[in-house]
Amino acid sequence: MIEPLLILDSHEKWRPLEVESILRVPSKLNGQPLSSLDQLVGDGKIDMPADTESPTEPLVGYHRVVFAGGLWWHQFWTWWLYNPKKYAGFGEHEGDWEMVQLGCIDEVGDFPVLMTCSQHSGGEKREYWRVELTSDQPTVYVARDSHANYFSRHEDVTDQANGEGERLVLEWREFDTWAGFMGKWGNSENSPGPLTTRRAWQAPHAWHGQARG
Repeated sequence: MIEPLLILDSHEKWRPLEVESILRVPSKLNGQPLSSLDQLVGDGKIDMPADTESPTEPLVGYHRVVFAGGLWWHQFWTWWLYNPKKYAGFGEHEGDWEMVQLGCIDEVGDFPVLMTCSQHSGGEKREYWRVELTSDQPTVYVARDSHANYFSRHEDVTDQANGEGERLVLEWREFDTWAGFMGKWGNSENSPGPLTTRRAWQAPHAWHGQARG
């Protein structure tokens, strides 16, 4: 299976972590202490303290495979405790799910032909032959604070991803039952909601088709 190489901006302070990191902050769910991921059933709201500081280990991402539109879509999701990015004073929030996916002609994931990167409320797409590779890994530049994913080094009024930070070596795990949590992954208005209702989760080929080319 081909895995993406995620490269941080040189000023990035946060890291993608295992979902269990919300237990170490510590957090609450609907006002009650969150002590086990088994509590993430139904809906509700995860409340992380305002002075959250990110644990540094372990560096973890989550992998799943979906067959849709004639391709096997290998999705690589990352979970961040905090998104401090502000746009005109708005936008920062607890909890942040981001994703990169490879559309492959094989289930194993050795022969990708398409790739999509999440960016804020949408995404960007490329044919795989146009993707920058580092030692045969597709290279992804992660924007500072927002954790949006770019195909190349990027800087504009919205995001900065200079590619001069840490090259992440992630342990890619499979999703567990907590992926079905129907609540909010943070206490902010902008905190992400359920994963399984997202178009990218349900129809990765359609999400790719709607992404910016």
